[in-house]
Amino acid sequence: MKNKAARLIPLLLVCVTLLTSIFGCNGTSTITTTSTITTSTTAITTTTATIPAKRTITDMYGTELTIPSIINRVIATGPVETQLLYILAPEKLAGLSSAWNGDPSLIPAAYKNIPVIGNSSAGSFNFEAATAVAPDIVFEGKTKNLATDREKFGTIPVVGVDAGSDLLTMYENEIKYIADILGVPERGEKLLAYYHEAMEYTEGIVSRLSDAEKVRVYYAEGSDGLQTDAQGSWHTNLLTYCGGINVAKVDVSNTSQAVQVSLEQVYAWNIEDPIDMIIIGRSSQAATYKGILASADWQLLNCVKQRKVFVRPDNPTSWFDGPPGYGQILGMYWMLHTLYPEKTTGLDLNVKIKEFYSDFLHYNLTDAEVAALLANPG
Repeated sequence: MKNKAARLIPLLLVCVTLLTSIFGCNGTSTITTTSTITTSTTAITTTTATIPAKRTITDMYGTELTIPSIINRVIATGPVETQLLYILAPEKLAGLSSAWNGDPSLIPAAYKNIPVIGNSSAGSFNFEAATAVAPDIVFEGKTKNLATDREKFGTIPVVGVDAGSDLLTMYENEIKYIADILGVPERGEKLLAYYHEAMEYTEGIVSRLSDAEKVRVYYAEGSDGLQTDAQGSWHTNLLTYCGGINVAKVDVSNTSQAVQVSLEQVYAWNIEDPIDMIIIGRSSQAATYKGILASADWQLLNCVKQRKVFVRPDNPTSWFDGPPGYGQILGMYWMLHTLYPEKTTGLDLNVKIKEFYSDFLHYNLTDAEVAALLANPG
């Protein structure tokens, strides 16, 4: 019995020392502990592995930074990265760019009350609120904001990240990078697998469409539906990627502001080549939807008469624009099914929706909730 105890004591001390080094260290120092145990027969010396409190990284814009080795609380200054943080590590997300959509929001109770710290893209980011949530690091997706952020956040590291110029097809690098920083690479790989499958399915359908088959869409924004974004804007890249034709021939804007147009302009696009469908986004969707369907002026468009008007799902976050972001990974399936239902008969959209919500939005949907997500306002 004495010999067994002698063998167990070093193992217990190693475990205790390792836990101390993980949870008790701070600053930039490292901890190495050596213990000597003397028994009646021998002396045993054990040395733990060295675990650094800090590590050096290079952000996605080439800046070298020192960050904590273990990250427990994190925020982003904009909605795209905030979506990704929630997908990859909701337990670490300390602040939101905006409140969750939906009434009720399809969010587990544990994450419903995360404080809102604002959105730098919309000019609402609140540095006081952001520092109050005590993040270990901050992710910033816009290079123009990095210098100001680093000055205002002081000793809190601000890591520059990049979701890609089109906010749809270039997400892979950011997913891998942030998953590694947060210590959840396996979650990143799972998201990438879903993402790649969605892109492959989309490209397979779209590659077989003739020009004549492609659906012409007006993207209606604003309370009266007379704001829009043109093809080439990252706000409508999902529509184009899924084979839709954006009828709006206006100056491209990649800001948070849509472009104002007139109903006469919409008529002109319809005369040039009839509009097949209207998709509503970035507005009070239910009010805009009901207003368009009730309007005698909008009824001059056949697509409105035929009720080919759709709102985008956006609970707890949008699947298409408002803002564009990681919800669009699921949005590929929804957009394809909306544009080309006859081409996607082999797609079980309900299964794909439930899978995305369960695996990435951390919420198990009921059949009724799926139906509500897909329904137009009553």
